[in-house]
Amino acid sequence: MERRIRRKRSEEPGVSVSARAITVSRERRADMSNQLDETYGSAIAGGVTTIAPPFDISKLLYMLSISNILPQCIDAMVTNVGRSGFEVVRAHPDVPMDSAEKELLESFIESPNSDESLAELHAKVVNNKESVGFAFVEVVRDQKSRPSILRHIHSHTVRLCPKDPEPVSVKYDVARGPRVSLVREIRKYRIFVQTVGGASVYFKEFGDPRKLDSTTGRFERDGYRVPKGREATELIHFRFNSPDQYGVPRWANQIPAILGSREAEEVNLRYFEENTVPPMILSVSGGRLTRESFVSLKKLLNSQGVGKERQNQILLVEAVPEVESLDGKGSVSLKIDKLTDSRPSDALFKGYDDGNQEKIRSSFRLPPVVLGLSQDVNFATANTSMFVAESQVYAPERGAYDEVYNKTVINGRYGLGLKTVKLRSKNPSITNPETLLKALTALNVMGALTPRSAQKAAASALRTEIAFYPEPGEEGWEPWMDQPIALTLRNTAQKTHDEQGIKTEETKDIEDGGDIGFRPPEHGQE
Repeated sequence: MERRIRRKRSEEPGVSVSARAITVSRERRADMSNQLDETYGSAIAGGVTTIAPPFDISKLLYMLSISNILPQCIDAMVTNVGRSGFEVVRAHPDVPMDSAEKELLESFIESPNSDESLAELHAKVVNNKESVGFAFVEVVRDQKSRPSILRHIHSHTVRLCPKDPEPVSVKYDVARGPRVSLVREIRKYRIFVQTVGGASVYFKEFGDPRKLDSTTGRFERDGYRVPKGREATELIHFRFNSPDQYGVPRWANQIPAILGSREAEEVNLRYFEENTVPPMILSVSGGRLTRESFVSLKKLLNSQGVGKERQNQILLVEAVPEVESLDGKGSVSLKIDKLTDSRPSDALFKGYDDGNQEKIRSSFRLPPVVLGLSQDVNFATANTSMFVAESQVYAPERGAYDEVYNKTVINGRYGLGLKTVKLRSKNPSITNPETLLKALTALNVMGALTPRSAQKAAASALRTEIAFYPEPGEEGWEPWMDQPIALTLRNTAQKTHDEQGIKTEETKDIEDGGDIGFRPPEHGQE
């Protein structure tokens, strides 16, 4: 069904309006996502050549589910890298932000799609990358070929195809200070395939200017035209650096430790369930157990109840002597030997498991306090650990993600193409407010603190919303907002001193009968 709107040419003299026709149809929009519905399972695309990942993704996810330390490490990375949030900053320090570009980027941070914020979407990306070594973000364009929607796509459903042998000439912008240079390059792009429940859909690499059929994986060339509504969307590939095309998780070298810790825990579990080492041994000398006692004891040992279910049961044992003497008399003795010294007082392989946890944690370079292991930790050691983790792990990871977003979706030629603003992850405050106050006081004495920098430091440390001063070039900006506070105070004091000096001179002239100020009347005048 379609509706046509026609506008006729005006018949009034002196007015010329050309007629045009607008066709509004209920066809599929160009900015609609091509993702399949979520279904758990590994992606094996049928009938298309794909590249096998370096590890079986299903096995990686299984090891993640059975590990006693790996999920905590990944959660720590997601919390501190993926959920820190984003802010809008200048693309170049000397170029003021354009208000329209700032508003557009803020809208993307708030709602990259209709379901979540960019921080929530990014948290899913970080989780996938830390779990299996790679992650994807789908970029959906509107009818004007501008990025309109960003959506996360599950890594375990996507496979890489070999790069297309046909090279493509592309051009992109490279920032050289405040200038932007246009660069032309020949590239080869790859396609991606998502397979869920036997159905497959194809995606092209971000920035590929060609049209790709999302159902067949064919590019529009050699006379083939992609049907309308079947244009493939694009994927941004996040990965750890590795020789393969996918990316290997940072904990891949700790797979033996993960499996070993799991086996140790299962041994402990079987020990508690089956009560492997009996608490005591009953020995009979000079006789034998009665048949009833033997049957009862055998039934207890072979019963279905194991471990704690039979630990407190009471058994009455009777024995009769073996009569071998001429007088028919004999003696029998029952002896119980405790085996409590042979039973371990704590879990088996505890030292082995602790060592494995330290090795797995070291692959993420995370301090124990981040994972809730706070034994023998005070404020000083905890603060130092968080500072090291922030400077050595979290901040570099956030910067790497910011660079990908800015060079593709935000500032790239094939993205939004914003020139004056860019995206930056927020840095959490790990400094004690008292320490920050002392540092700001020292910086102010040295003349290195401006009102704007003090505002930003206070907002970051106190985690509060503070209305910042206008940026240079914006309405309401004044020079004192970006000059050292000590310099402003000195200029103010000098100005006050100069004004007081002028007033002093005026007062002196008045006292001397000068021309300035009040002049007393002459003799004989009222």
